[in-house]
Amino acid sequence: METNTKQLRPFPWSSFVYYLCIVIFVLWLARWHDDVRAQNNCSSVTLCATTGNIGGGLLAIGGSATGTVSVSGALQGTPCRAAASDGTNIAALGMSVDCQITANGTATVTLVAIVVLTPPAKTYNVRVSQ
Repeated sequence: METNTKQLRPFPWSSFVYYLCIVIFVLWLARWHDDVRAQNNCSSVTLCATTGNIGGGLLAIGGSATGTVSVSGALQGTPCRAAASDGTNIAALGMSVDCQITANGTATVTLVAIVVLTPPAKTYNVRVSQ
C-alpha cells in the first residue's frame, strides 16, 4: 500500500505582514490627508502659493521628487502643508507629501514614494501658517 506524503508549505507570514503594513500605512496617510484650499482661502495669518509641476518620473520605494515655490513672508522653520491643487488624494496613489520652509520666503515640497510608481506631474498648493 502506497501512502501519499504530500507536504504542506507553511503560510508565508512574513510576506503577509509586510503587505499588511504597507496597506495600513497608506490608509493612515489617507486618513490624515489635508486638502489644502486654493489661493482665495488665504488670509493675513495663512500664506499661500502654488508650485510648478512636480513628478512625472519613475520613483523607487523611498525615492523622491521635489519642487520649490516662493512664499512671500514665510520664515524658515515655519510649519506648512501641501496638497495636490486638483484635489487628488496623493496618499491613495502611494506617495506622501512633505512641505518645509527651507529658507525665508521659500517652500520645498517633497513627494516620497511608498510603492514603486510614476507620480503624475501636478502642481501643489502650499499653505503656511504664521
